[in-house]
Amino acid sequence: MKKAIILFIIMITLFACKNDKQKDEKITGDKVILISNELFTTSPNDPLIISNATLENDSLKISFGASGCDSKSWIIELIGSEDILKSNPPQRSIRLSLKNNEACQAALGRTITFDLKPARISEGEIILNLQGWQSPITYIY
Repeated sequence: MKKAIILFIIMITLFACKNDKQKDEKITGDKVILISNELFTTSPNDPLIISNATLENDSLKISFGASGCDSKSWIIELIGSEDILKSNPPQRSIRLSLKNNEACQAALGRTITFDLKPARISEGEIILNLQGWQSPITYIY
C-alpha cells in the first residue's frame, strides 16, 4: 500500500507539476539488458513511471520519470527473467530496475537505450513483457 501511495504522488508530481527543476535527460550508451532470475527478483525497484518504450533495431529505448534532485546518482538497469513462456512466439518478462537515493521532490525524466541482444533465443522472435508498460514488445531479430 505504501508503494502505491508513493507511486501516486510521483504520478501527480510528474504530470501536474511543471517547474524549472523538471528535466528530460537523454542517455545513450552501452547499457545492455541483464538476464538473471536472481537480479530480476532482487534488484532495486524504486518507484518510476514508464512513459514510452520503443524498439529500434536491437535496442529498446525507454523513457520514464521519477522524483529526485538531478538523477545523476540513479542506478538504472534493464533486467530480464531467464524463464521463457512457451507460447508462439515465446515470451520473457523484463523490468526496469531503479535505485534512487535522492530525496528531492522534483519530477525528472530520463530516456535510456538498452541493447537487447542478450535477450535473444533461438526462435528469432520473442515478446518482451515490460513491467509497468501496457503493451507487449515484439522483438524480431
